[in-house]
Amino acid sequence: MAVSMQDVRVLASKTRTTHRTWALTFVCRPELYLQPSSIEQLQTIVRAAHQFKKTITVTGAGHSPSDITMTKDWLINLDNFDNVLSFSRHESGLFTDVRVEAGIRIYQLNAALASRGLALQNLGSISEQSIAGIISTGTHGSSAYHGLLSQQIVDITLLLASGDLLTVSPTVQPDLFRAAMLSLGKLGIITHVTIRTIPSFTIHSFQEIIDFDKLLEDWSTVWTSKEYVRVWWFPYSRKCILWRAQKSRKSLSVPRDSFYGTWLGRKLYETLLWFATRICKRAMPAVERFVFRRQYGWESTYGHGGSEAVQNSVEGLNMDCLFRQFVNEWALPLQHGVEVLKLVDQAVTKAAESGAYYVHAPIEVRCSNCSYPDKETTPFEIIEMSGGIGPIPGNTLRPLLDYSPVVPYSYTGPISNENLTLYLNATMYRPFGRDPPIGQWYSEFEDIMVAYGGKPHWAKNFIGKSPEKANDVPISGEMIGLASVFENWYGEDGKKYKAIRENLDPEGLLFGGKEWAIRNGII
Repeated sequence: MAVSMQDVRVLASKTRTTHRTWALTFVCRPELYLQPSSIEQLQTIVRAAHQFKKTITVTGAGHSPSDITMTKDWLINLDNFDNVLSFSRHESGLFTDVRVEAGIRIYQLNAALASRGLALQNLGSISEQSIAGIISTGTHGSSAYHGLLSQQIVDITLLLASGDLLTVSPTVQPDLFRAAMLSLGKLGIITHVTIRTIPSFTIHSFQEIIDFDKLLEDWSTVWTSKEYVRVWWFPYSRKCILWRAQKSRKSLSVPRDSFYGTWLGRKLYETLLWFATRICKRAMPAVERFVFRRQYGWESTYGHGGSEAVQNSVEGLNMDCLFRQFVNEWALPLQHGVEVLKLVDQAVTKAAESGAYYVHAPIEVRCSNCSYPDKETTPFEIIEMSGGIGPIPGNTLRPLLDYSPVVPYSYTGPISNENLTLYLNATMYRPFGRDPPIGQWYSEFEDIMVAYGGKPHWAKNFIGKSPEKANDVPISGEMIGLASVFENWYGEDGKKYKAIRENLDPEGLLFGGKEWAIRNGII
């Protein structure tokens, strides 16, 4: 059935015609910025896109700082797909499966779950993304006992390029389900998701100052010492913040006061970053040390308790990302962490001594358990295997494009570093919208990651690899992509993903932002 352009234009946003990433790293002006509210409207858009030979791109909050959602054709925003549809409580009382529209933002879902006494088991650093967004890009938290956030997903409903709806799960087209769990938005429009939740919980956290060398010394035990663990590394101070947390029944208590959390402190820090970025680059180490003292103190508190807080799970697991930023995050085996951090430390120190470049702090150090079992495993077996503090997973299948280099294993004993994935994130802030130089720093950082089997987070500001540019220092912000290494790095799973994509969308309807897909070997 033919569709008029007027039928499509009535779905266009009246207020938004420009699309930007949250970090303001990329901007585009799509021909149409569409905000449908129903499946029928989405199907109208798909039919019209075929008819008028347009491509479709889907976006949510725009928190991915790369150009993955940039397009000149039609951009679909699913903010109006934000309803919670049903709750299905398991007879054990251990979990509830919740059916939602996939445009719902995580903070909206958190609020809806809290009203029912429920919570997500694992969260990323922020809750502004849509549920479709965290699935499509491989969002993770920081825990030796939890994997990617998509581990909580029970099933996914896609609106295909054909206009048909298809629901996939671990038992219904499992290969397509594995592709959809890290789809990059290129398989179909995710419209509905069922996610596994647990009863609301609070977490008791301990935040300690630990010397960098001491962190490396205790590397083998730190990451499994609590259910949730994350580290912020301040390289010029040679110190880290070690944050560890466990589920708790204690009364709520507030965390210590934050220098970053005040308007004056926040503006002062951004001003100092701007000064060290634009006026006097050599001031960056002094800026870091000054801010570290103001925010945390200076003397090591490791082993002495540090500062404590008991918070609800959302407040405890989310964090303040501070300013707009470039984000270059890679995954590699956690067991190589000591060697890798030493090499990064050497590179940062050498660059500062010569004035070649200066980095921003903190460098985020986190981990996840992405080594899914090599056989079908029930949620109850997973609980038992993790000593009772691990996930009640919605699935135990690994996404085809999972960028974790850790291979599946048999759960035969306690979780150790050999089972875990390290995520190392080199953030560079854009104080007051001004870009810092990142080319040489990111190039050296990525060379170390690749040497130890690392792969980049799909939605971040990675440079990538090209044999033709192997000896060149990239221009700041340049993204070469993964096309030259895609087949080698993703192997049979990568081939399977591409075959599924080509079968579902042979005409490339979902290839708005085609440049990004070509650059990274997706087509």
